[in-house]
Amino acid sequence: MGTLVDGTDPDGLDLNLNPLKTEEGNGMKIRAPLHSIDVRGRFGVGVVFTTWRGLSVGRIFTVPTNPRSVRQLVIRGLMTAGSRAWAALTDGNRDGWETYSDSQSRKNIFGQDVRASGFNEYCALYVMASEVGETPVSVAPITAAPLQVTDGACESTAGGESFTLTWTDEQGGFVDLWMTGPLGPGRQPRESDYSHISFTPDATATVIPAGLTPVTKYGVRIRQVFANGQVGPPTAFIQATAAGA
Repeated sequence: MGTLVDGTDPDGLDLNLNPLKTEEGNGMKIRAPLHSIDVRGRFGVGVVFTTWRGLSVGRIFTVPTNPRSVRQLVIRGLMTAGSRAWAALTDGNRDGWETYSDSQSRKNIFGQDVRASGFNEYCALYVMASEVGETPVSVAPITAAPLQVTDGACESTAGGESFTLTWTDEQGGFVDLWMTGPLGPGRQPRESDYSHISFTPDATATVIPAGLTPVTKYGVRIRQVFANGQVGPPTAFIQATAAGA
């Protein structure tokens, strides 16, 4: 049968309608009705659906930052070097690192205890030993990781925009200083808020961070680092107040 004058075929379908166009980035898959079961993928350019801890969730789509800071590039370079060094180890050494990793426990981003592989443990110690200026070891450690730094305490340094951090020197290696701030009244910082500041030889027993905002509170955490790259647990949150100029 022919087409009607108004462009509609006898079955009532408009022949002039354009096909549906798919927006770039639409990759959303809906299983069952939208309000009941599961949604995954990206909708448009603004919303992403995924699974988190067994739940279907939606979040705003963001592009991860890549500041390419000097420290970030240094760590990336050390990780690449560590991966190559792992490939050059003997089979016996690699087996030793796998055995070592069985006795270690690390926390993931959710605070859960997880076991890393021998490769992960080797690269972690390779990076840390390189950072403190020591030569990375090929043989897995047989000693326990350092204990927590003892007696970590802060005092304002008179006459300067700084404070003095002290600890009991007793294990050797280095003390790794992390800080966050300035802090507002009553604010308790998260672990992810801290940034690495410096490595100080343990025997020094003191370090004075300078260039801080006068009469302002900061969060401080320190941990022990062996020369082979093993690290101990960080201290609990230490609140420090920079003295006035």
